[in-house]
Amino acid sequence: MSTVGRTVSGAAGRLLARPRERGDEYALCPEDGYWFRPAYTAGKCPLCAAVAPGGAPPPPLLARMDRSWLGVAAFALVSLCMSALVLFMYFKG
Repeated sequence: MSTVGRTVSGAAGRLLARPRERGDEYALCPEDGYWFRPAYTAGKCPLCAAVAPGGAPPPPLLARMDRSWLGVAAFALVSLCMSALVLFMYFKG
């Protein structure tokens, strides 16, 4: 089998995997036997609200960070660039 064939076969195997084969992403509810993804349900079963065995995974970095500080940083960067441009034009002429 060629390298391309192995790559396509591996990708198809990952796409067609059942929840039992992808245990890292899914959790089994002990109450009703329902498979769910704790990352999207805050670590609780959407049917009975039982807590997932591993609990809720931590949210991604951008979800944890206060986004207003990104705006403050962007504003400060633009302000510094404009100051540099004004000083450059002042001393150039």
